[in-house]
Amino acid sequence: MRISSTLCRLAGGAFAVSFLFESALAASIEQWKTRTVYQTMTDRFARTDGSITAPCNASAGLYCGGTWQGTIDKLDYIQDMGFDAVMISPIIENVAGRVSYGEAYHGYWPLDLYSLNSHFGSKQDLLDLSKEIHDRGMYLMMDTVINNMAYMTNYSNPATSIDYSVFTPFNNEDYFHPYCIITNWNNFTDAQLCQTGDNQTALPDLYTEHADVQDLLLNWTRDTMSEYSIDGLRIDAAKSVTPAFLRRYSDEIGAFMTGEVMQQEASIICDYQTNYMGSLPNYPIYYSMLAAFTQGNVSVLVDQVQTMKTSCPDVNALVSFSENHDVERFASFTDDISLAKNAVTWTLLFDGVPFIYQGQEQHFKGSGTPLNRAALWTSGYDNSSALVPVITTLNKIRKHAYRMDSSYVDTASYNIYEGSSEIAFTKGVEGRQVIMLLSNQGTSSTPYTLTLPATYNAGTNVTEVLSCKTYMVNEWDATLVVDMDSGLPRVFFPTALMSGSGICGYSAANLSYTQVKTGVTTSLGTKAQQLTGQAALGAFFLALMTLVF
Repeated sequence: MRISSTLCRLAGGAFAVSFLFESALAASIEQWKTRTVYQTMTDRFARTDGSITAPCNASAGLYCGGTWQGTIDKLDYIQDMGFDAVMISPIIENVAGRVSYGEAYHGYWPLDLYSLNSHFGSKQDLLDLSKEIHDRGMYLMMDTVINNMAYMTNYSNPATSIDYSVFTPFNNEDYFHPYCIITNWNNFTDAQLCQTGDNQTALPDLYTEHADVQDLLLNWTRDTMSEYSIDGLRIDAAKSVTPAFLRRYSDEIGAFMTGEVMQQEASIICDYQTNYMGSLPNYPIYYSMLAAFTQGNVSVLVDQVQTMKTSCPDVNALVSFSENHDVERFASFTDDISLAKNAVTWTLLFDGVPFIYQGQEQHFKGSGTPLNRAALWTSGYDNSSALVPVITTLNKIRKHAYRMDSSYVDTASYNIYEGSSEIAFTKGVEGRQVIMLLSNQGTSSTPYTLTLPATYNAGTNVTEVLSCKTYMVNEWDATLVVDMDSGLPRVFFPTALMSGSGICGYSAANLSYTQVKTGVTTSLGTKAQQLTGQAALGAFFLALMTLVF
């Protein structure tokens, strides 16, 4: 009886530990809201040899030599800008060979889910990357393909020339939808049942309505996230995945995931968030941002913000971005550096989980795929580039605002000013809010003053964090008179709460609101003293095992 009882305790304890460990590996939407994400394209981010002169012709679409080890070696570059999460390309083995527009350097042509892309490195390299990211207290996001596999037909008829036996684990035609071509991308049934490829690289569409396909994808995802300690997922081509499976996939994986649905209609994005998955890239705001800062129409952005707030369950769970690997670089619309600074300010301070795509900080150009996928090493990882210090400061003030008020990332931004070429938004609780004032006038704009109504309480001193200039809110009418010049953005925060921000000469320390208000500025602990999520998790399980066994 004693042996039986002990075995039961062992089995029960092992099950509890296994369940809790699997659940705790990934991070929730609420945890990801506090993060800012640097999106890499593994093949184009950094090489193992550290070269900054290795050639990479983006238009050719070929592998250029970026690796997981190269990413490890450049994590300082990412972290020094204030990012605390890194997204990497799909990790699985892709189809080999070449077509007229290139190779599978991007990772979106899957062949074998259970093998790694050897171009990026070994299993140990990926484990090392994950460990290094987590040792720094950062999160790791994996780009993921669950809609299709890939097969190079090289102009043969995809309906008859695909050898399904080469795929792992989907090695039978029964795992796929019958071949058909998408004729109308606005027809969601077409997009979900037909193939997204062409007659050079077919992308056989997985039969994701079928329970066997769903189970295989779910099991692979769980295994992969567990093995490599993945904290979150980006779901490529989510629009083409059966919606009911998206719901099941999101619910059962239980981690933060954001699914690509490239639609500018708020109604579609909000419907997906309501019914299928908790996060998507905020394309309606993206297109409105372009209208504001490249077409001179700020009203479109103001109106779209209101539409999203009233239509979506949680705009703060969506992804805020102004560039990614699927759209034109901002600098391809306009080379104006002031407009680019306004765009990144909007991206990092508006509602949602902010993503900055590699090369955006270097003001790369690139008019769509594949030109928007140039190798970052050609920039020399220049940390003095015009946008790098702006991004660094914005990351600092976002984190500091969250430390001053833990509800900051769940608070909706709202418009407090709209002019012919300027808009201002406030985010956060009264007295601890961040206010951003943006302009689309560009670098040719001459100096002038602008009066903002209803900002902070009368007499409040505020710091403009990008120029480090201090202003005082008018004691009579609570207006804030701001110096504008060269079309540059302005970002304000109460001066009395700047301690610990690491901005404008203030110390960098992990201080709470109470500590800043009372003047007791003892740090909550240095990075070395604090347990990372992984270490804390290990300590928890050790204690649990002690209790159980």
